[in-house]
Amino acid sequence: MDKGLDTPKVEEIMERKVVAFQSDFSTFDVIRGFNQHSMGSAPVINESHEIVGFVSESDLINCIGNCLFYDESRNPTLESIMTKDVLAAKPDWDLFELEDFFISNHIRTAPVTDSENHLIGIVTRRDALRALESAMLSRRAYKKKIKTPVELNLHERLRMAIGSI
Repeated sequence: MDKGLDTPKVEEIMERKVVAFQSDFSTFDVIRGFNQHSMGSAPVINESHEIVGFVSESDLINCIGNCLFYDESRNPTLESIMTKDVLAAKPDWDLFELEDFFISNHIRTAPVTDSENHLIGIVTRRDALRALESAMLSRRAYKKKIKTPVELNLHERLRMAIGSI
C-alpha cells in the first residue's frame, strides 16, 4: 500500500505523557489535578503502573457534590469512586478499530496498555479526529498524483488506428 494511504495506529496518535493517579489519592487532590491540567478523565494506577481504575469528571462531581451538601467531613479516596472495570485501547489497533471501540463502548477517552496491562499512554476521540484529518489530507495529495487514463471514443480510436497504418 502506498505510504499516503496508511492507516495510523494508536501508538502513533496516543499521548505518552499521561497524568495518572493512585487509588489512595483523595478526591479533592484529584479535582485539583483535573483543574490544573484541564483534564476530563484519568487512569488510576498502582505502584507498578498497571491500570487499576479510571476516574472521570462525572465521578468527581457526584462525589464532591454529595460531600458538600450532605457530609462535609467526608473526603473519600479514588478507590471508592473510580471505575474498576477499565476499558483500554491497544497500541497496535488502527484508527478504525479505535473508533469502533470508542463508539461501541460509548467512551471518549481510553488508557493505552501493553500486553501486561501497564499504562503506556492515553488516547481520545480528539486524537482520532486529528489523525483522520491528517489521513484525509494525505489521501487528497495521493489522489492528485494519480494519472487518470485517457478514454477515447470510437471515432478517435478509428482515427488512431488508421493513422498508424
